[in-house]
Amino acid sequence: MNKEMKNTRGITLIALVVSIIVLLILAGITIAALSGDNGILTRAKEAKEKTEQAKKEEEENLQEITDTINGVEGYSRSKKSKQSKSSHRNDTNKMEK
Repeated sequence: MNKEMKNTRGITLIALVVSIIVLLILAGITIAALSGDNGILTRAKEAKEKTEQAKKEEEENLQEITDTINGVEGYSRSKKSKQSKSSHRNDTNKMEK
């Protein structure tokens, strides 16, 4: 009876060592997955930079389109100035006749 009590008291030293080794292996894999050259943190940082760059480009494109629509610069502005010059010439020619 004394032997039965001794064997059923708790976990064995081998089970404890195996559990610790498994936890260390899992921790090592997790750290490598997070912080390596191709780790999650590195990829998240690169994705953030790409997103910010795309956002800037989209804002620039939107501003360019808005300016074009409003006639601030670009082709639309030069076209409007040509139209106003030609209408001014037409008015001047009509006055002379």
